[in-house]
Amino acid sequence: MRKYITLFFSVLLFLSACSNSTPDGIIDKDRMIALLTDVHIVDGTLITIPQTPDTLYKYGKGRYLAIFAKYHTDSAQFKKSFTYYAGTKPVEFSDMYDHVLKNLQAKTDSVTKLMMKRNPGNVRKPNLPTGAVTPTTGAMPNMQTPRGPLPHNPMVNPRTRFERMQTHRDSLIKQIKQKNNNALPAK
Repeated sequence: MRKYITLFFSVLLFLSACSNSTPDGIIDKDRMIALLTDVHIVDGTLITIPQTPDTLYKYGKGRYLAIFAKYHTDSAQFKKSFTYYAGTKPVEFSDMYDHVLKNLQAKTDSVTKLMMKRNPGNVRKPNLPTGAVTPTTGAMPNMQTPRGPLPHNPMVNPRTRFERMQTHRDSLIKQIKQKNNNALPAK
């Protein structure tokens, strides 16, 4: 009797492990989150390069290939995995992008912290207009005398980039939901 109980639970455990795994050729969730984080970092670095017709091929191809080599994948598998998560599991895909955005924010914060340690006088907080509300606290900022304009920074504001990625992710999810609703047969 003990043999049958052990066999039953081992089959049950095997079936539950198989149901949580991803199909063949699809990158698993944790590796996909790390891969998407690195892809978006490369995307951010390519924004600073002047855009000419061959810019992506000239500067981006090597960077993307290095990322795919780091994660032992290629662009076809990445595209297949991206389409799989976006098309069949939009809620899980949204959660994955929340993790990606948290990773990017943590990296941005660590770079800012490092810059403040190295050159505390050069890193300035942006001057907010009178009556503006700070994004972190929601309260009115302490209006002191302005320090003058910030030095020109070719990088896009990280918060703006973060908001653009969220908007893009939401529009992708909306398109996928509409496509799935249109694909259902009429009753």
